[in-house]
Amino acid sequence: MQEGFKLKVMIIEDEPVIRYALVKMVNNLNVIGFEPKLLTEVEYAEYALDYLKETTYDIVFVDIEGGELSGLDLINQYRNKHLDTQWIIISGYNRFDYAQKAILYGVQEYLLKPITKDKLASSVEKSIEKIYKKQNGFIGMDKIEAFILSLEAAIWDLEDDLVQYLIDKWTTENSKIYFSIRYYNNVMSYVLEMLFFRVKDKGAILTQSIQDTINVNSMERVNKKFQEACLKMIALIRNERRGNEIDPIETAKEFILENIEKEISLEDVAAELGFNASYFSQIFKQKTGQTFVKYRTNLRMQRAKEILLRHDVRIIDIPFMIGLNDHPHFTKTFKEKTGYTPSGYRRKMGII
Repeated sequence: MQEGFKLKVMIIEDEPVIRYALVKMVNNLNVIGFEPKLLTEVEYAEYALDYLKETTYDIVFVDIEGGELSGLDLINQYRNKHLDTQWIIISGYNRFDYAQKAILYGVQEYLLKPITKDKLASSVEKSIEKIYKKQNGFIGMDKIEAFILSLEAAIWDLEDDLVQYLIDKWTTENSKIYFSIRYYNNVMSYVLEMLFFRVKDKGAILTQSIQDTINVNSMERVNKKFQEACLKMIALIRNERRGNEIDPIETAKEFILENIEKEISLEDVAAELGFNASYFSQIFKQKTGQTFVKYRTNLRMQRAKEILLRHDVRIIDIPFMIGLNDHPHFTKTFKEKTGYTPSGYRRKMGII
């Protein structure tokens, strides 16, 4: 399997409608660790030969019949050349002799048409588990689901200490296993996403940023970000139950400030809060006395003034640090707001 665990997948199916449906389902599967880097589709087994000579695929879905070369013959021909490939047969024939040969050839799964999304997800999940066990550490879905259920209950019951204990226990159990950092990021992002939606379904009001994808470069940092998100959920639920409802405008201001270096739009902030952009624009102006654009501009210029006091930052780099990619526009706006050009402001403040 290739670095980063992006998988190479092939689909061999002679019926165009079924092949198209399989491609669509494979591209939209929500299975941990399944991220196709390459998806090759061919009509007949004999058409796959050239591809298999050049590339080792992680998962191959193959129709048992259809062309001059049967799916079983193709598997038999390549199973000893591609030892790590997971072969999944798709067939309209429920025949014992086919199934018997498939077992003999080490086929991962024998799927009968019609192929449903659940059947496909289950077979891919089993294949992924085998692949990861051969290549690196793997966490089974039963263990992941048990972790989610325990945390869900602890978060809903506002058990901070229990949440800490469960995360520490999880961390200890997995600390001696080698995982690809990409895979571990994916696992913990999935757990966080499931927690977010399950707790929200219970009636909690949560901000969208809690379930942002985790993407850091060490297991320690993954666990830290995950823990912070879980404790933030508890804090939001606790405040809500005490009657201290979240002020959406204050939350919006915090979000803008945290993301001021990005080209953040009104639509981005509204989506974070779960509001319609037009409605959010109205209430933002009512509460702050400023339009969103004016507020964002003032905040950016305030941040620019702070940065200008630093000797180690070039003026030409400042626009990119406050979410602007246009230096002339930055200079013009800064002068309109302060009465000085950026270089003039530096001189005024004694920064030469």
